[in-house]
Amino acid sequence: MAVGTTITAAPAAFADTYCGQASSGAMVYAGNSDTSCEFAMSTAEAYWNHGNGSQPFSVYSQVTGRTYTMTCTDAGSVCQGGNNAVVYLRAG
Repeated sequence: MAVGTTITAAPAAFADTYCGQASSGAMVYAGNSDTSCEFAMSTAEAYWNHGNGSQPFSVYSQVTGRTYTMTCTDAGSVCQGGNNAVVYLRAG
């Protein structure tokens, strides 16, 4: 590589979008362009109301007016399901 050459990383296709803080205190992020912040926040609340486990649970989407099934990891850090939705929950 020549001296003075600049290396530029390719931009990510989608960066996590911070959506807000859930009532549990978790920071909530939409993980892809298929996930609205409204759905991400609803997922976070439903996850905590469901008991924080890895069992599937239902989440209502205010955007589509439909209910989707989501599943989170045991630690609750990643939730997936619905219509290709990805939600990240991080300690607040």
